[in-house]
Amino acid sequence: MKHESIVVVYDSCQAIAEEIADKLGAETISVQCMNVRQVENCQSLVLAVEFLNDGHLTPHWQYANQMFHGASLNGKNVAVMVALGNRLDNGIYTEAFCSELRENGARIVGDQLYAGTPGGNLDNWVCAISPSL
Repeated sequence: MKHESIVVVYDSCQAIAEEIADKLGAETISVQCMNVRQVENCQSLVLAVEFLNDGHLTPHWQYANQMFHGASLNGKNVAVMVALGNRLDNGIYTEAFCSELRENGARIVGDQLYAGTPGGNLDNWVCAISPSL
C-alpha cells in the first residue's frame, strides 16, 4: 500500500526513485509531470535532484525549483538526494538549493545523500530519513 503523503520526485533516475519509494511505501512522480497541487497535497518530499557538470540544476529541476517558490512548503519534510552530480563540485549548490527550500518553509531532514560516492549507502540513508518523513 502506497503512503500518499510521501512523494519521491525524480528526473532520469527512476529506478533509484522507485527503490526509495518501495522502502518508504511512497509514491513516485517525475519532476517533468509534477505540479503545484501535488507538492502542496503531500506531507513529505524526497527529491532525487540532478545537477549539471557546472553545478547548476538540470533544466527540469530548475523549473521545479521555481515551482517550489510558488508552492507552500510550510511544515513539509524534505529529504534531498543528489542523483546526478558530484559532492565535491556540487556541495555548495546543494546547500543553496536546500536553503531556498527552507526559506519557503520546508524542513530539511537528514543529511544529503550523493549517489555514487564512497560510503553513500541508500539503505542506510532511507533508514535515517524515514522516521522524519
